[in-house]
Amino acid sequence: MANKQGFAAYPPRVVHTEILGYVEEVNGIFHSRDIGRSFQLSGKIYLKFGDTFCNNSSGEFVGLTNNTVAIIEDKKQPLKSKYLEVEANGLIRPFICLTSEEQQLEEEKKGRVVLWAFGGVVEMKDGSGRLWYQKSIDHGNGNLEYIGTGVAKVIEKYVHGQQPVAQRMENLIFGPNEPRMGTFTAIADGDFIYLYGDRPDGKIILARVYHGRHEGRLGEKEAHYYWDGGDWVQDWKKAVVVIEGMQQGAIVRSKLFGEDKPFMFVGTSKWADSMVFMGASAKLEGPWKLEAVCEVDGIKEPKSQGKWMYCIYPQLWASDEKKAELMVTWSEQYPGGVIAAKLKLAGVADNDLVS
Repeated sequence: MANKQGFAAYPPRVVHTEILGYVEEVNGIFHSRDIGRSFQLSGKIYLKFGDTFCNNSSGEFVGLTNNTVAIIEDKKQPLKSKYLEVEANGLIRPFICLTSEEQQLEEEKKGRVVLWAFGGVVEMKDGSGRLWYQKSIDHGNGNLEYIGTGVAKVIEKYVHGQQPVAQRMENLIFGPNEPRMGTFTAIADGDFIYLYGDRPDGKIILARVYHGRHEGRLGEKEAHYYWDGGDWVQDWKKAVVVIEGMQQGAIVRSKLFGEDKPFMFVGTSKWADSMVFMGASAKLEGPWKLEAVCEVDGIKEPKSQGKWMYCIYPQLWASDEKKAELMVTWSEQYPGGVIAAKLKLAGVADNDLVS
């Protein structure tokens, strides 16, 4: 029977935080990496990471891969991930691969091409996925040149021991002076995929695109419609800001806060404050009232050393919503890793907050 009230009090309140440890490889090799956002394809759980500093079995650094994907083979061990494709020298195969032109650019020492996907993977009706990524060129010394936003189709290889493949569409959808739709977070609902992304000024707006049989529409700029506060329009410059002040996070369907608030946000702010922000809404358009619910810290790279935590994401697949328990992960700064924790939320019966 459905619980119309949900299982956690609203506004959300964290009553206890249990640090579970690092999300580590089953072979015991520690790689400094970030993001750690999960997605599902055909019932399998994967984690995708950003910059991954690859070490071999002796703990020696062998190279940097700018995005990787690992599988969670046992859901009962949510902190144990496994890379499926690793070269003999220990270098991990990228999830989103470079084109031959991008490889040539790197060979000519014109910069490092980075393809980062913070927005998650949306599972389609045919079992494949879609992700939206940011393409930039790292020229060193903090000089990161943003090129644009692209979309890739994620498919599983039905061969044992091979990781999913992210097949990039030929051209980027959005350029450097256009919004980065889908790179903040993305979620499917009904006939549409809803894409959240930064405008050039850093404010987060919302678009939606039909995800019917004509999958090419996902790669067409003209197919995107933007929320202007009352309707869906084709001009992104008319879009209203839907989420304020957040740097990373995810919007997911959740039963925690009841049928009236089926969409939940968990993330972190732009202010490097290491706070977990949460909120829920009846609609993907909002309104979104996000509040800090707890502060998190590092293990090897703590705040006491001048570090801050980022890339805070919910992991519903490893949570127990009926007990108002939510697993979240966050990233330490280099040379740290991805940390998992269980948040115990105040239950509906415990909601004694003074309004």
